[in-house]
Amino acid sequence: MKNQVFDWSRFMLALRKEIVENWRQLVLALVVLYAVLSIIMIIGNWMTQGRNDQELINLRYIIAMMAFSFSTIIMASLSFRGLMTKTSRTELLTSPSSMTEKFCVNTLIYVVGYIVSFFVIIQLADLTRIVVLWPAQSDSLIVPGPICFLNFVEGFHDSLTPQIGHLGIFKLSLYIGFLASPGLYLLGSVLWPRLSFLKTFAAVYVIEFVVFLFGMFIIRGFGSFQEFAMRLVNNIEDGTFSIIILVAAAVQLVLYWVLAWIVFRRKDIVSRGVFH
Repeated sequence: MKNQVFDWSRFMLALRKEIVENWRQLVLALVVLYAVLSIIMIIGNWMTQGRNDQELINLRYIIAMMAFSFSTIIMASLSFRGLMTKTSRTELLTSPSSMTEKFCVNTLIYVVGYIVSFFVIIQLADLTRIVVLWPAQSDSLIVPGPICFLNFVEGFHDSLTPQIGHLGIFKLSLYIGFLASPGLYLLGSVLWPRLSFLKTFAAVYVIEFVVFLFGMFIIRGFGSFQEFAMRLVNNIEDGTFSIIILVAAAVQLVLYWVLAWIVFRRKDIVSRGVFH
């Protein structure tokens, strides 16, 4: 008797089915991403004539991380678009694969697979920048070599080294945050399959506004903004603030992904989310 929670052969069949049915949309999304990143890389390099090589390298890393942060949450919000209509929900939820396998298939394609694809595509986009601008390089137009993401791997290793200090802890929090954000929009995709990105985006800002107001009341509890600022500066200097940020990022990472899984397991053919 096969495992009713997770069976590898059943998982592979579900994965193959999802890819075969949606490969055109997936390829189109990657082609559009490549075109957009190539244009941004080319224009960015062209518009920064007169800058030194290190400034151009830093600019490309900033562009890469901004594009990564924004595009991953968009793709995650598309993960469970099959829940939008009753027909597609019925097909998805009544397929032979288990709920665990369905969840793993969608997260593997739209989150994990996309993250891997992103770094491949942005590397290709940067190589395209070099091919296009190389003939036009001059003393004012510097065309740096390809971007190297091994620096991020090295930076991640440094973040885990205790000797790196508070900056390393903050960098580690940033990396965790990059993985937590797709989990949040994955949860949004399960809750609100229709217009998932916009609804999740709006919900995030409403929550942030409430947290901001709550923070203002906390600040008032310190007597004045100056006293709160001084205490915050002290916490930053002694590393307390970095630890708080790291713990908060780790909690969000676990919370969003676990909630997405729990909410998906509770889905049925009738349910369509809170707002539809």
